[in-house]
Amino acid sequence: MRLRSFRVRAFRNVIDSGEINVDDVTCLVGKNEAGKSAIMQALHSLNPAKPPQALHLLDEYPRWLKKEHEITGEIENALPILATFELDEAEMNAFEDQFGVQVLKSPRFTASRSYAYNGELIVEAQINHQAFVDAFISNLPERLQRAVDTCDTSDRLIESLRSLESQKGDDDATADALATDAGEALQRLWGLLGASDTNLLGVVSRTLRGAIPRTFYFSTYAQLDGRYNLDHVFHAVYSRSKEEDDSVNAAADFLMLARVVPEAIEDWDYEQSNSELEAVSSLLSRRVKEHWHQNDHLKLKVSLELEKYTEPPGHERVRRWLQFRVEDSRHDFSSRLDRRSTGFRWFISFLAAFLEFERDQNLILLLDEPGLSLHARAQIDLLDAIESKLANARQVIYSTHSPFMVRANKLNQARITEDRGPESGASVVNDAGYVSDPDTLFPLEAALGYDIAQNLFIGRRNILVEGVSDYIYLTTISGFLLEKGKSSLPTDCRLIPAGGATNIPTFLALLGTQLDIVVLIDGNTSDQRIANSIAAGRVKLTNIISLDRFSAVSGADIEDLFEPKEYLDFYNRTFSKFIKLTDLKGKDRIVKRIERKEGGFDHGVVAAYFLRNLADSLAALSDATLDRFERLIVAVISALPAP
Repeated sequence: MRLRSFRVRAFRNVIDSGEINVDDVTCLVGKNEAGKSAIMQALHSLNPAKPPQALHLLDEYPRWLKKEHEITGEIENALPILATFELDEAEMNAFEDQFGVQVLKSPRFTASRSYAYNGELIVEAQINHQAFVDAFISNLPERLQRAVDTCDTSDRLIESLRSLESQKGDDDATADALATDAGEALQRLWGLLGASDTNLLGVVSRTLRGAIPRTFYFSTYAQLDGRYNLDHVFHAVYSRSKEEDDSVNAAADFLMLARVVPEAIEDWDYEQSNSELEAVSSLLSRRVKEHWHQNDHLKLKVSLELEKYTEPPGHERVRRWLQFRVEDSRHDFSSRLDRRSTGFRWFISFLAAFLEFERDQNLILLLDEPGLSLHARAQIDLLDAIESKLANARQVIYSTHSPFMVRANKLNQARITEDRGPESGASVVNDAGYVSDPDTLFPLEAALGYDIAQNLFIGRRNILVEGVSDYIYLTTISGFLLEKGKSSLPTDCRLIPAGGATNIPTFLALLGTQLDIVVLIDGNTSDQRIANSIAAGRVKLTNIISLDRFSAVSGADIEDLFEPKEYLDFYNRTFSKFIKLTDLKGKDRIVKRIERKEGGFDHGVVAAYFLRNLADSLAALSDATLDRFERLIVAVISALPAP
């Protein structure tokens, strides 16, 4: 089962987040106080892996709207979290084996929690009651099939069978036989529904509710300290109070994981408890070595220590401490965990918290600002671990404002979070074109800049393109061609958007003498400045590739590699238009033909739509379009230097 999307409303500074689509790995990007944490905590409240906390109106409802919504009644129906899930093929087949084919109209269903009923996980699915009833009746004895009333729900079927069963004991032998059949049918129906006091809607909701992935939320506030009073930690184990310090709760979770929590304080066994803690410490140390590459000489040691003291005078007492220490074999010393770097402390705290759920794949991981205090290289290591380990058969949603926690080649996984003030609240968009504060985009821009800088000065195979649209179409369609076993761009080459044709000569002047660069230009790009770059030895003539070589359109843009109707469809969907190809005049560039009809438009917005709906966009491409892109890619590969 996969989470496909979710929506947060009336939760802290979020009035309506909008629909947030979810991938296997999804990144919420935004400034501090943009609402990222609120959105993730709202999702966490849906089905938490640890004991849930009630949704308190006073704590979570937007303060500036609470009184107004109490007066209008809106507060009664507020759904702070609504999520859409989808069953996979195997789950759908298992469901149909139990309840019948087409009983569930769609593999997608919703789950939500409300302020009014905060203890209940509400599931709503599209159910075909008639399909269930018809399938059940078709397996009844023929005489019972004829006797059962026309039914369109399980409730009416139950009512009809009960009515027939109540006739048992009558003098009529036929009625008595029907009553026996009806009683047996009811028993089979109860077995199918699971209880005699439920119906199809109830059992389907219960079945789906039990399969919904649990959410595991981790933030910097849940980090482990170096030393705890053991009695305080035991108190947190038993009380699980919301008022407890998050760090103390983290230590309590660790003790339960290590199985050192007694039924009563007096039953506590020092030697056995230390043995269990050493075993968990050893396991955590191995996990750290797998993912922490900043210092390979660190080892975690967790132990219980006794401290004798006198209070009041003449009365000897024992105070017990839980110690988290880190041994550094390179420098031959040890120190408390809270005296190590904040980055290492975060890393070990997360691994300790997640260890309990490591084998649970029916889990959605919610990581709030993971690795914020880590070095840039360590953040990249953490992102590698998220994608290769944590997201293995699970979904991961994390928030960040660090460019090192964003993949430049996977910007389609980023969701941009922005607080638009008290009137609109925090919202999430997939399209950078709808962001009002440019600073919100800094992590994405910096991620792109870092990727370009890294690969410009390290890589040897670079392709300079005019703009971001070229970058989007070439990278995504190249990947699609690779899946089809066709020619695609090599993985060791990098596409560099120049920001427009006029910037290309400047790029060549700065970098052309240091690197071999293949330059991809539109057919209408001015030849003079390119010719000057060739004459100055900044680029080879054979490394200049014009797009009009791959299209019959004179002066072709990247958009002219698409079939005209295909690109027009993308334009229509982007801007909610209904233009037909016959409405466009001329045979020149498709962009110019649309502009004559509609006026100027931002080509990048269409490219963003293409990327945002990538699966559907790629599926809509014709063989002719794919052939043009493949011929272009083959030409680019030929011009690139040998690997």
